[in-house]
Amino acid sequence: MEDAFRTNKEVIRYCTDHASFDRSRTLLAEAFNNQGVYWQELGERDSAIRVLKSSVDILQTARNRSILTSVYINLADCHLQKGDYPHCGFYYRKALSVSDSLGFGYRDHFAIYSGLAKLYLELGNFPEANEYFVKAEQIGNSCTPYERYFFSNTRGNYYYNTKEYEKALDWFRKADRITDAFPQPLYKAIVRGNLGEIFILIRQPDSARFYLDDARRLFGKAYEQPSFRYYMDGLYASLALLENDLSQAERLLSSAHDLNQVNPLYTYYNNRRMEELYYKKKDYRKAYEFKDKADMLNDSLRNMKVRNSLAEIDFRYRQDTTLLKMDIQLINTRDEMSRWKTIAYYCVLLLLLSLLASLCWILYRRRKHEKQYWIQMATMNRLRMAVVRNRISPHFIFNALNIILPTFRQYDGLDKPIRLLIKVLRGNLFFSEQIAVPLKDEIQLVKEYLQLRLLGNPDRIRIIWELPPEIPDTWKIPSMSVQIPVENAVKYAFDPENEEACIHIRIIEKQGSLFIAIEDNGVGLAADMQNRQEEQGTGYGLKILRQTIDILNSRNKNKMNFIIQDRSLLEPGGHGTLVSLVVPLDYTFDL
Repeated sequence: MEDAFRTNKEVIRYCTDHASFDRSRTLLAEAFNNQGVYWQELGERDSAIRVLKSSVDILQTARNRSILTSVYINLADCHLQKGDYPHCGFYYRKALSVSDSLGFGYRDHFAIYSGLAKLYLELGNFPEANEYFVKAEQIGNSCTPYERYFFSNTRGNYYYNTKEYEKALDWFRKADRITDAFPQPLYKAIVRGNLGEIFILIRQPDSARFYLDDARRLFGKAYEQPSFRYYMDGLYASLALLENDLSQAERLLSSAHDLNQVNPLYTYYNNRRMEELYYKKKDYRKAYEFKDKADMLNDSLRNMKVRNSLAEIDFRYRQDTTLLKMDIQLINTRDEMSRWKTIAYYCVLLLLLSLLASLCWILYRRRKHEKQYWIQMATMNRLRMAVVRNRISPHFIFNALNIILPTFRQYDGLDKPIRLLIKVLRGNLFFSEQIAVPLKDEIQLVKEYLQLRLLGNPDRIRIIWELPPEIPDTWKIPSMSVQIPVENAVKYAFDPENEEACIHIRIIEKQGSLFIAIEDNGVGLAADMQNRQEEQGTGYGLKILRQTIDILNSRNKNKMNFIIQDRSLLEPGGHGTLVSLVVPLDYTFDL
């Protein structure tokens, strides 16, 4: 790919220097078309669209326009991959019109019809998608192997969406046979993943596992891309649910993923899987929560499809109207053309007025329901936050008293410990009532807690602070988000005989976010959880902290990230636990 791209740039440079020759302009347009394909393969679709439009501009004035249909098809494919369905349909129809006008017959029609079928499948317009599938099937002998693969895989997806799984299986198998001759394993990996999903749906777990494992192998390094990994983890979770391996399903579905890089449709499927998981575990409350999430996401996807369908219809209408005007201009006189233009104008105006009135009514009803919904959500979130916060204070007071009571027996002078205890309790009680606190106040509370906790043996754990020179009052974090991980590290991370116990707290600000890391060199995450069970620790503080962050993230576009990792998995020879918190500086803590 890199060599082809480099050679193609040499062609572009040569043709640009000799642009006065018609053959050079035609070759330059072809080189731009090739460059657009390269950018498309690399996922740089905006760059691809830019150079493909340059190719179109050159071909408009060139004598030889034979590749113009191909350029329009590539433009349509780019817009389809971007989810810009109106422009996708526009360019496919431009390709169809140019192909007919250049007299190429059905040479490019198979690719165009297959692309339009894919477009209407994405829009959920199954009757129109099937109409184009049938048209493509009638001229399937004139296509390339890749076009046959694209058609077979897309046809399989059509029957998957219409729940005709046996027909979907037949088409995916056809696509699988076609990819045997492909040098790139990625295409076969995609088809094998589709086959695995179909076998899950028809309840054949052994076949499903075979195809999913083979797809994972074929994806290679691409498997670690967030979108591929999330998609495959979801399929493996469905397989685990089919086999009633609930622990495996929960592990896969609970894995951390960056949802910004994931197709929202896959998120909807995973919420459905979580609903099924908790239903099987008889945790009906959680099952209902995930059902509610899935329904909300499904409504959002459905609304998006409706908007895209309306936009595509509008684009198609304008495109068809343009062709109609051209036909009228060729056939009728100027007066007749003027009359038709007037009729078309009033029809469009009436249609737009009707659409505008309908849209205003829909927006009014939607805004009314959204306002009522957010009022209810705000009330519910305040109640949930009140419950969460009220649980922290008694838990902390109980622990603090267990710490200070032995001190009464060991020291004659009780003034300093008692003062410190009162100070820590006062700070904790205040923090437990707050959703967010200034970072500098949280740091002060943690320092006072550590002084209290290590009062009897201050050298038992070495504390390293790595802080910015100045901490503005505007830097805020969720209250107790540093205190709880530090407290857990002190209580559970170290064996009594560990003489090099160390807790390293780092806080830096970069790229508009606060990066907070609490790192210890203790026994590690797995042993740490064992220590909690032996000491009958509930781990409730971390549960509360996660719940708090989930509630706050639901009201923010830029999400807060909270991750706990075992250091042995991050670096060779490492041990201990790393707790990371990333808080955007523009984060809002209002409910």
